[in-house]
Amino acid sequence: MENDVFEGKDFIGGRGYGSKPIYIADMGRCTPAAALSDAPRPGRWRSMSYETEHGAGVMLLAGPETGAPEVTCSLNRSGWHAISLGVLGDGRQSTRVLARLSGEDTSSIITLPPVARTGHGEAINEMYWRTADITGQDLVLGQFQYRVSNGEGPGSTHCEPARIAYVKLTPLSRSEAEALQQDRRDGSNKRLFAHNDAHGPHYGFRPTNEEEIRRHVIPYADNDFSRLYWETGGGDMAFYHSKIATIPSYDGLDDFGRQGDRMQAESWRILRDKGIDPLEVAVERAHEIGLEIHASFRLAGFRYPPPLDHFNMGTSFFMHHPELRSMDKAGNVTPRLSYAYPKTRQFVISLLTEMAGYGVDGVGLLYNRRPPLLEYEPPVVDGFKAEYGEDPRELPDDDQRWLRYRARTLTQFMHEVRRAMDGAAERLGRAERLEITAITMKDEEENLANGMDVEAWVNEGVVDTIIPYTSAPNLSGMAAGWSNPDDARWFMDITKGKPVTLALNLMPRYISPEDYRRRASALYDAGIEHLFFWDSDASNRAHYAEDWDALRRLGHREELKAWMEAGEPALDLPQVGLRVLGDWNLSYATPG
Repeated sequence: MENDVFEGKDFIGGRGYGSKPIYIADMGRCTPAAALSDAPRPGRWRSMSYETEHGAGVMLLAGPETGAPEVTCSLNRSGWHAISLGVLGDGRQSTRVLARLSGEDTSSIITLPPVARTGHGEAINEMYWRTADITGQDLVLGQFQYRVSNGEGPGSTHCEPARIAYVKLTPLSRSEAEALQQDRRDGSNKRLFAHNDAHGPHYGFRPTNEEEIRRHVIPYADNDFSRLYWETGGGDMAFYHSKIATIPSYDGLDDFGRQGDRMQAESWRILRDKGIDPLEVAVERAHEIGLEIHASFRLAGFRYPPPLDHFNMGTSFFMHHPELRSMDKAGNVTPRLSYAYPKTRQFVISLLTEMAGYGVDGVGLLYNRRPPLLEYEPPVVDGFKAEYGEDPRELPDDDQRWLRYRARTLTQFMHEVRRAMDGAAERLGRAERLEITAITMKDEEENLANGMDVEAWVNEGVVDTIIPYTSAPNLSGMAAGWSNPDDARWFMDITKGKPVTLALNLMPRYISPEDYRRRASALYDAGIEHLFFWDSDASNRAHYAEDWDALRRLGHREELKAWMEAGEPALDLPQVGLRVLGDWNLSYATPG
């Protein structure tokens, strides 16, 4: 792609194209007509006239107990178009809409977070969805919903409010369409890696079929993402149909600390009974859209405290092997399994090998959850005594001899994982090796304190990608990670000239679109080539609001620089002032 194709343009929110947009404002023409009603009714969209500062139309509304069906909006257009939806928000809760083109099998979950009233009252928020060739296609819209209890009455189904005012189509010129397609083929901007914990989809969305699982993969299509790190479990729990570990169906338990945990259990029970494997579905769709998918595993996820102790239900490797538990400096047994014992490492490697059989592109080792993986267990204490003649329990916590000696265990584990993945790739007939990714602590000191010698992993060739979780201490997910690019200097130094990819995770989970651009640009200028986004699923970042608009194009470095040189204009969602809804004039103030 020529460098000057997008010069001076900004494609956040679908903006930057030269043609005049087309608005479909009469949503009352959606079909079937039987799915619409002039009055609120269960199972139907309510159609209501409205007026804005620019024109009038008919809006579709569905409430929290409506259970509105899919409807089709006829587009009658051909060629490439940027597609946006005009959505009326709510100041107290999210508004959610399902959208897909009629020739597709999976809907996107478009979520408008709670929005404040504007200075002129209510406003319609314009949410950019995607740019696609809509030749022969119509737009299918739906209300997001799932069952929460038996029966058919109010409260049996959870629905998200949906208020769709219009569809906006911006035609692309021939040169714009060709440039867009070349940009997608080129791949040079695909610098972003996404993470999905594969728990949130079940907890917050209760998927019960393949389509509802695919909804959590498709947001990463046709943008700057090249990898999806899909969690496949932790400890002795698997988020796939494992022959070794258990799935989170929690059979026999029907009272949970959180409703979302019940949703997760019911989702897994239904999927199991249908023979649907979420990992299989996710891998298939990821590869169909040209996305790498890496099976990611919480290495320390063997035991959880109340009220999350439902995770500990049933028979488990943890319960069967009390002899493998960790031990603190005072000699107390702790509620984790230690990787100082070969049997623990072998069990985890058996799971990683099983995951590799799904055709994933690699495995992600999530060291950033509930570390450390070993403490003062007899094998490492006795080994240190034999080598140094001292008891490490009597040394300061930061004694470098002890920290580096203890770290040899996880370096050995990384070698064992490397051999296992190489063996798995050979058995599967893969031409390329299975990549190994490690998500780590913030710097050399914090990694060593948790038994991890990351520099040794790099030098000994047992890791392919390093992702430091944050620059904040103690894995804080609330602080702004990597605001100062110099905080990543140690990682840049140890990976320089080595066949290891370095990606930095940007936290916290919500970052303004402007700050995304500033931070990404600063990191690129410092020499960072890849960015990672923990929890970038449909319930967090991948919701199609303004921060997602910025995030999904962060690989386009030239756009970031052009935006900064233009004075960093605001990147809020476009809004259209709403003047009249139904028979109510919204200029009439009703305070209190």
